[in-house]
Amino acid sequence: MSKSRINFFFTILKITNDIFAIALSFIIAYEMKFRLLIHISDVKAYPDVYIDMYLKVMWLIVFIWIFSFIISGLYKEYGGPLKWMNEITSIGKGAIFATILTFTFTYAYQGLPQSRYVIAYSLPAAFIILVISHWFINKIKKFVLSHNIGNKKAVIIGANSMGQEIAEKMLLYPDLGFNYIGSISNITPDKLRFHLKKHFVHLGTIREFKRVIESTGAEALFIAVDDIDQRMLNDIILFCKDKEIFLRFTPTRYQFKTGSTDFDDMDGIPLIGVTYISFSKWRSIVKRTFDIVLVIPLIIITSPIMLILALLVKFSSKGPVLYKQIRVTLHGREFWFIKFRSMFIDAEEKTGPTYFTSDQKDRTTKIGNFLRKSSLDELPQFFNVLKGDMSLVGPRPERPFFHDKFSKEIQNWDDRLLVRGGMTGWAQINGRAELTTEPLEKLAYDLYYIENWSFMFDLKIILRTITDVIQHKNVY
Repeated sequence: MSKSRINFFFTILKITNDIFAIALSFIIAYEMKFRLLIHISDVKAYPDVYIDMYLKVMWLIVFIWIFSFIISGLYKEYGGPLKWMNEITSIGKGAIFATILTFTFTYAYQGLPQSRYVIAYSLPAAFIILVISHWFINKIKKFVLSHNIGNKKAVIIGANSMGQEIAEKMLLYPDLGFNYIGSISNITPDKLRFHLKKHFVHLGTIREFKRVIESTGAEALFIAVDDIDQRMLNDIILFCKDKEIFLRFTPTRYQFKTGSTDFDDMDGIPLIGVTYISFSKWRSIVKRTFDIVLVIPLIIITSPIMLILALLVKFSSKGPVLYKQIRVTLHGREFWFIKFRSMFIDAEEKTGPTYFTSDQKDRTTKIGNFLRKSSLDELPQFFNVLKGDMSLVGPRPERPFFHDKFSKEIQNWDDRLLVRGGMTGWAQINGRAELTTEPLEKLAYDLYYIENWSFMFDLKIILRTITDVIQHKNVY
């Protein structure tokens, strides 16, 4: 069965599920209004008390809701780390739009029951039922796709950073339509990305590509190397064409890191252009307003937790409660970055500035290790956000030592400073602590975030971060 058929099947399954979920939500709303929230002696005062009146027009209510979900994009195929957040957002938008439409129809169509409370109560009931049921359906779909049903078996030429990133995406998101079989490379990589460490398979060298594809039954081939011989490249293209193998190339590192590419032609000559990354002033104002509106209640809500944590840090080991460090933020400005102290006060005396270490337990206190695992040591950064040194979401601010180092070594590193450094970011939810050791990969995610920023993008990253923190994903 092809992936398109599987997608079609699960879309029909979701629509069918939603029809019953909407009907169930209105029955629950009816029960809340006429059975739970009014006194039995008042029943005769309500003309819409009989559930038969709702069941007779349920077809119209269901039609309104399904139409609203189609408009909100609920039945689109989402992918990537924000797939579930996008789907929840579509459920919320569709449910609100459907409720407004239903209210409107009660005025235009007298056949609809007139109880506004039933319509209002149906909104949260439907949202909860739909989120839970869609979660189960998505789990079933992920299981199906991850077991080579519907997805193309994929082989990647190149075990470099780009090739590994493609393989990692396939492993993490089977809904993209590919199952990673292995990689073809002339050199076996010494270093692997976090999610590939247990799954990387070296199938052979580039010259053996025909044997590898035929023996594995690969249906898709991704080329992720820039320096492949032109004659070899032509052989690969002709072979894939003859065997009807899905073939894709990645852009060069320069195209990928500097910004978006656009395609043009000059009287038949194909050209690739680069659009440079920028962040307008009005977007900065909107983003800063969002930070202030959200961070003030967050400080109020978490202040008791921060007080308790401060006492635990104070009495568990020698040293100050807060750890202060100079970091670099918007336009290269330096600021004092604060967090709860998790390390011993002399942790870096011997090593000096370190970008990442795997022996965190030897460097952290008992309380500090817990704070890092739970990310609670980051809570004081709410005050950095309030002051304007940081944002809730953005590229992770670096120490001047490392910022200067990477600015000299990595092209476009300074573009990260087009926005304020963030408590969390697009890079963090795609790799968390593991990306700390991969500045080039982190830069790619940071530039993507800056170029594609939106209010909803920030909100989805925050929600995904909360989920990752609760699940302790890839923290050290």
